[in-house]
Amino acid sequence: MPEQRDLSGIVQSGRGLGAGLMADTSVVGQLEEIAGFPVVPGTLNVRLERPLERGPSWRYLAAAEIASDWEARTGQSGYFLAPVTVAGRHRGLAFQAVESGEHGYPLDQIELFCETHLRTELGLGDGDPIEVRLNVA
Repeated sequence: MPEQRDLSGIVQSGRGLGAGLMADTSVVGQLEEIAGFPVVPGTLNVRLERPLERGPSWRYLAAAEIASDWEARTGQSGYFLAPVTVAGRHRGLAFQAVESGEHGYPLDQIELFCETHLRTELGLGDGDPIEVRLNVA
């Protein structure tokens, strides 16, 4: 039975790296294969109330699995992925990047890609609260 954990946070603007990830149709295809459903290009950035503790059932996708030069282009060596339900009804995947550099990827941040454009569907703007249910095995 999957573990379900509710996460709360606020919507925030990102740096555009997720949009770049989703602009590559081969990446979208890989993510759809992992998710098991079609996803809308683009991500929603969420700053969580507290840092996320990833469990061993999160899937890891290495940057080299995306493209041989992906890490050099993005500074991200891979991604931890987990299935989620957003606002109680929308299937999606949450991800956290593994980044090198001075600050790395914040542990209290996730990005969501989903079967719908969340900002439009839910009328979300920066600073709005959002509820995400994490569904991990």
